[in-house]
Amino acid sequence: MKLDRRTLLRSVGGTVATAGVLGSAGTAAAASSYTNHYYDGFDYWKYVPDSAGSNPPLVVMLHGCSQNADQFREETRMNDVADREGFVVIYPDQYNARNAAECWNWFYDANTIRGYGEAAVIAGMTQTTIDAEGCDPERVYVAGLSAGAAMVSNLLAEYADVYAAGGVHSGLEYDAADTATGGTTAMTYGGPDPYEKGIDAYDAMESYGITSELPTIVFHGTADTTVYPINGDQATIQAIQTNDLASDGSNDDDVDATADRTYSGQGPSLDYSVSEYHDENGNSLVEHWTVDGMDHAWSGGVSGGEFTAPGGPDASQIIWDFVSGYTRGE
Repeated sequence: MKLDRRTLLRSVGGTVATAGVLGSAGTAAAASSYTNHYYDGFDYWKYVPDSAGSNPPLVVMLHGCSQNADQFREETRMNDVADREGFVVIYPDQYNARNAAECWNWFYDANTIRGYGEAAVIAGMTQTTIDAEGCDPERVYVAGLSAGAAMVSNLLAEYADVYAAGGVHSGLEYDAADTATGGTTAMTYGGPDPYEKGIDAYDAMESYGITSELPTIVFHGTADTTVYPINGDQATIQAIQTNDLASDGSNDDDVDATADRTYSGQGPSLDYSVSEYHDENGNSLVEHWTVDGMDHAWSGGVSGGEFTAPGGPDASQIIWDFVSGYTRGE
């Protein structure tokens, strides 16, 4: 593993062991409850549907800039998916004292490296919910939009022992920037070489003794002028490279950037195309969903939402269908 700025930061501080950064158990909420909770200076909302049985899966949903957690819940309709599928959902909430636009600070190392800042807080909320609701720790997933999606790319690598799979909607690759200015540049022009970032993500995992695959589904609109489509391409390639290394420890194109399956379809009013990248067993390990004409919005979200594209395919259900096929470490 090469020595870089993130490696140096890991070496001088932060808690590496999961137990050191994650929260303690709480009290289980009643079934079919939607409740507000507090963790280490942050709020989060938790939904426990009637349909959640014993050891339910958990989905962590990270909102984008100029959103809050409850708005993200409403606009994605993820609680409706939870009702149908029987999983618990939490919605961590950023607040404007930490970022004026209420963005997750995905571009600062001190908020994205294991044991530090916002990444540690989100992981702490995750573990607290696992303990409180008796969730299956091997079926914990994370998805987000925009800045939340950029944080997902970081969390999947830095907490690969917590999250089994993830969804990156209108986001960026792992470690796409390390300053606010660099983040703005990356949103328009893309981040660093995604193959190198894929290696860096695997190096981060390996430094914590984790080498399991990280199934990833990417959504992006072709008309996104906030986080330009190049970032969807890069997030996909980075995930492919990380999973190629994770599959057998070698950079040998066991998982490569040539799609194993492509197809297209139509949502209520927007066309989309899908590229699947399979593992050696033929399972779809990385997927890239491109929605034609969609700007910076959650595909298939609620009609009339501020950051939704109801004409696109239902990203909430599709992300669940993808991630739920995976158990951590398998």
